Amino acid sequence: MPSNRVVREAENLRRVGCPFYTEDPVLKCLKIQSYTQRTMRATINPLTPHNAGVDRVPLRSYTRLTMRPATAEAIIDLTQLRRNFSIVRQKVGPKLKILFPIKADGYGHGAVMLGRAAQQAGLDYLGVANAGEAVELRQAGITLPILILSSSLASHAAELVRAEVDVTVSTPHMAQTLNAEAGKLGKKVRVQVKVDTGMGRNGALPDQVLPLFRLFRQLPNLIPQGIFSHFAVSYSESNEDQAYTHWQMEIFNQLLKDLDREGLLPPLRHIANSSGFIQYYDEVTTGFYNLVRPGILFYGYPEVRRPWTQEIKPILSVRTWIVSINELPTGSYIGYGRHYRTATNQKIATLPLGYADGLSWLLANKGEVALHGKLARLVGSVSMDQITVDISHIPEAKVGDEVEIVGPHMPAEEVARRMGANFTEVVLTALSKRVARVYAE
Repeated sequence: MPSNRVVREAENLRRVGCPFYTEDPVLKCLKIQSYTQRTMRATINPLTPHNAGVDRVPLRSYTRLTMRPATAEAIIDLTQLRRNFSIVRQKVGPKLKILFPIKADGYGHGAVMLGRAAQQAGLDYLGVANAGEAVELRQAGITLPILILSSSLASHAAELVRAEVDVTVSTPHMAQTLNAEAGKLGKKVRVQVKVDTGMGRNGALPDQVLPLFRLFRQLPNLIPQGIFSHFAVSYSESNEDQAYTHWQMEIFNQLLKDLDREGLLPPLRHIANSSGFIQYYDEVTTGFYNLVRPGILFYGYPEVRRPWTQEIKPILSVRTWIVSINELPTGSYIGYGRHYRTATNQKIATLPLGYADGLSWLLANKGEVALHGKLARLVGSVSMDQITVDISHIPEAKVGDEVEIVGPHMPAEEVARRMGANFTEVVLTALSKRVARVYAE
């Protein structure tokens, strides 16, 4: 049972108007399980006196990683995440390993919570972008192997060795630096070689790969753990882009054959991101390949559709609440720059989030939100902390009503499209820490 202090704190939060506890009739029915300054864990009680008008509330558990009142919330459905894990695992089969990329704070979902879910689900690897992200996971008690997918600074070598992660190496200098630091610390460090087969970013060029693996034989503190590359256009189904992707695979496959012939083939070989795994499944899961890296797929957004991906669903939704409503007469300007002017009398709602919360200014006069099952257009500029929407066609709207920013009525893919972006990740990773993360399961 929670202590009296916990109950008092929960009631205080309700009184100060924290939307998580006051605006949602379901979430008013909380049974507090545990409480700290940053986290409350609670279950929803079916049929309580608080849930008037709700016939049956599903018993779920919610964890919120902040106790401060928030004006917007990202709800992450860990149950759906596990379903996505299961669907992909079934497709992958038992022989291949799975690496779950949770860089950029888990694509905006929260890397620690997702890392724990992956560990509980029995995934094989996590992927991050840099040493800081890896250290955060280690400090949270996550013990899964971690691959740093990007090149690291040589000045971070000691920290990388201490974190006990797989470090991406693409130059002799980085290999030698890691070997020296590992020697000083009395440790070994696992390395994976990234190959640039056509992305044009970091990575060893194909003719540099064999010399680099030969060098590893002279560096006793390095453990060659893997080799990988990355597709540039695997999400595209155009003939030209498919030919380019096959060309990348041909280059990489030849390197794997050369390494195998010299007895230098490392334990892990991988090239498939989400779209590569879906579109080129037969090529990237056979032969030398034994690991796949489904990132955006696990978050619920297949970039390429196949029958088996139909049950993959987004795990995130974002909501806020109306804070004010004004009836503006014809000819009124709205927002910075006077980029919108009312053509008639219009009912305008103000929502308490803006570009500081991750809502792109490119959505000005283009984006839409959903309330009462209807879409409402953003009008005027996107401000740092506020946006305005036209709700003239939603007479039932009132202050305090919940508004869907991302969700079933306005999927993240559609938000990205209206921004002129090709990738859903630009929407997800933009969510700032002002948007409270709430984990449902």
